[in-house]
This record gives sequence, structure tokens and C-alpha cells, in this order.
Amino acid sequence: MARNSRLSKSRPSKSRPSKMGRKWTQDNVLAYNIKVVYQDLTTFFGVTYLPPPDVADEAITAQDYAAAANDLWTCTMLDYMEHISDPDRVPLSSREYETIDFIMPLFKVIRYVDVINKRFLMSRRDLRYLGSQGRPPVLDVCLGPRDDSGPIILVVKVHRHTRGFDPSPRLISDTIAAFHNDNMRRVGTNPLASKVMPGIVMDGSMPTFYKIPVTPELVRAVESGERPEQETVVYAHLPQVPRPEEGMKPLDNRYIILSCFEAFKQFL
Repeated sequence: MARNSRLSKSRPSKSRPSKMGRKWTQDNVLAYNIKVVYQDLTTFFGVTYLPPPDVADEAITAQDYAAAANDLWTCTMLDYMEHISDPDRVPLSSREYETIDFIMPLFKVIRYVDVINKRFLMSRRDLRYLGSQGRPPVLDVCLGPRDDSGPIILVVKVHRHTRGFDPSPRLISDTIAAFHNDNMRRVGTNPLASKVMPGIVMDGSMPTFYKIPVTPELVRAVESGERPEQETVVYAHLPQVPRPEEGMKPLDNRYIILSCFEAFKQFL
């Protein structure tokens, strides 16, 4: 009897410990009944053809930052893009902060920043979260108000080329936390029953776009470490460009990627 008792205690639990704001892996995604499905541009964006990017001409035509000197943000974006595209200057294993520096002017060039609608760009944004969950999440980059007066509109995760890092699960975890953060702000009013949260993973200058549906039920499942009965299907799109390993540096790649950013605006 004692032996059986010891065996029963050593069996792994069917529940999963909460890792909200910690280091998610594909195991967490599977444990919380989440599936990522990649779609083509027509299915993901709901368009047959990508819209032309609403950017300065230099953002599409300039080969380097010097050719875009007449447009400050485009010049800055191209300067950082060249920086993170050169492995001799910035090794893959250490380009996290340089990528964040690149995203800041990029989002201004593509007009994601909108002061009138309180779409400010923030890096290293701390989220409020339940104290029992440990250290609260910190978002690499996000769009939203600078205070708690409105929701987080977009979550961006920067890819780190370090051992064991998988950006897709980390983005999903951050997005669930951002949704919960917004519902905490709504306590006493009208908390959201669900929301499809837009997210982006940036691998250098190469984005992958996500639509992540989040509900309070999913948040509770993650908090309690229990597998939810309802499957969550996350949709993703990786732009189809001639040389994906070069990101936005080639002009043909750049036009397609900027057009994807333009089409993604409908979800913000």
C-alpha cells in the first residue's frame, strides 16, 4: 500500500502550472489546447491582392539610409535595418535591442503610431497582473495609450536567437497577458468576453503576423494550469518574399512586407 501511495504521488498531474508572463514553449501551447495555423495572404488578410503601402516613396525605393535623407523616420528605419542585417556588426545571438530600435521608426514610417487615437509606441512595457502569478510580463513592443486609459492594441515579440527561445509561444503568452491586463482595467465596467488580439513576431526585419483569439476562459485556464476544453486556433501569416532570410533589405522583399503591414492595419 505504501509503495502504491508513493507511485501515485510521483505521477505527473494532468494540469499544467501557470506560466503567464514566464517562458512559454510549444509544450505550453499544446498543454493549453492552442493550435497555430498558417494561412496564405488571401485567407489571412481577406484580400486577393495586397494594398500598396502608405509610406514615403523613399521607404520603397531607397537602397540605403543616405538615399532617404529627406525623410527622417525612413532614414532612421533604413539605418537600423542595415545595422541588424549585417551579422558582422550585430550577431544573431545579440540583436534583440537593435531590433527594437528598428521597430520604433518602422512603426512610424508605416503609420501604426496614431497620437489622436492614442496609439503610442512603447518598448519594455510592464503589465499589471495578479501578484500570485509571480513576475508580471514585460512586452518587447506594443501599441496603446501610455497609461491605463485604453487597451493594448498590438503586441510585438522580438526573436532572440538563443538556445531554447521560440518566439511564437512567447508572443501568445504575452498577448493573453495583455488581454487580461485590459480586462483588469475594466473591472466594475464591461470586461471583454473575447477579443482577437493582433500580434507580430519580428526576426530582425522579417515579420510574422498573428491573429490570437483570447477569452476569460483561456486566461482562467492558464492561471489555474488546467487544459481548457475549448481549442484556441491562432492564425498566422509569414510574408512570401523572394529571399526571406534577408528580411526588408532587398527592395522586392520590402515592398511585399510593407504591403503586409498595410493590410494588417485592419486588425488594429
